[in-house]
Amino acid sequence: MVKLFFIFVRLYEQHPEYKLTVLLRKTPDAFAAKFPGVQIVNGAWETPAVLEDAASEADIVVHCGDSDHLGAVTALLNGLIKQNRKVFYIHLSGTGTLSDYQDTDQFRGKLNPKTYSDIRDIDEITSRPMERLHRVTDSAIQAIGEHYKDTVKTAIVAPPSIYGKGLGPGRTDSFYFPLFVPEVRKHGFTMYCNEGSNRKGWVHIEDLVDVYQLLIARAAAGGEGVTWGKNGYFLTTTQEATQKELATAVGKVLHEKNILPSPEPKQVDEGFISKTLAQFFVPNFGYYMLASNSRGVPERAKKELGWGGGRAPPLWEVLPDEVEAFFNRPDENFR
Repeated sequence: MVKLFFIFVRLYEQHPEYKLTVLLRKTPDAFAAKFPGVQIVNGAWETPAVLEDAASEADIVVHCGDSDHLGAVTALLNGLIKQNRKVFYIHLSGTGTLSDYQDTDQFRGKLNPKTYSDIRDIDEITSRPMERLHRVTDSAIQAIGEHYKDTVKTAIVAPPSIYGKGLGPGRTDSFYFPLFVPEVRKHGFTMYCNEGSNRKGWVHIEDLVDVYQLLIARAAAGGEGVTWGKNGYFLTTTQEATQKELATAVGKVLHEKNILPSPEPKQVDEGFISKTLAQFFVPNFGYYMLASNSRGVPERAKKELGWGGGRAPPLWEVLPDEVEAFFNRPDENFR
């Protein structure tokens, strides 16, 4: 999620009244010159004392790194708890929590009609099994938000797959295409499982950053009118796509670049998918990436923040650029 450095860039450019502190594992060249006035804390998720100390001096902590690093999350929350005053914690999660790939094999490569509203279905979302993606850290944050509800105001932002070019140092790319495109090059064709009608949500980085900016502004103003704590969960989906639609679009781009002999995707069986992306040593990762459904309905951000979504270009308009950024990269870059 390196592209979410975009959040910092947007805040720096549009809110000169904010006093910003940024955590950096390694300070990029010319960072201080490019962002004068920003306080730099050198540390990492593996340096809890540094994180706790930095959070103990902050009014608002915006976490947009490793969603599942419980030690880092705990350290940041501990730093906020120490202050014993109203402070805010805004955390990056994701709709992997909603994915059905661990729930059932009934909808592998098929449409699952189940959707999750972050208002109507909030109890179901916050009670998903602990084995689901992001649930360990999400539940820890929600527990702190409830126990310290008068002082530590917590919110979780859960984007689906992100597209669009980010800003800032390091990688600015998305998650799906850098994984899918090398797999396609390895096999010589794009693919979908069974019907290929399984659907997942997408959001442009700029639309996602709009949610963060609105939420941070509300926190800076005292937090009124926004749900915090256990129910402070914000989905950000602006559109959906099926795996067959994605495979078709990616195949067209790669065929035009003479990377694939045919633009047509191939239907593959579940056995093929089970071996896909196996280099990541995550159980059933191929099912998660290519054959599952994950469908969120973002009602809370619209109702409480006035977020409209869809301001940025749609996925299909940006997809050729997303694919072309990776078609000539070796597989090793994504292992």
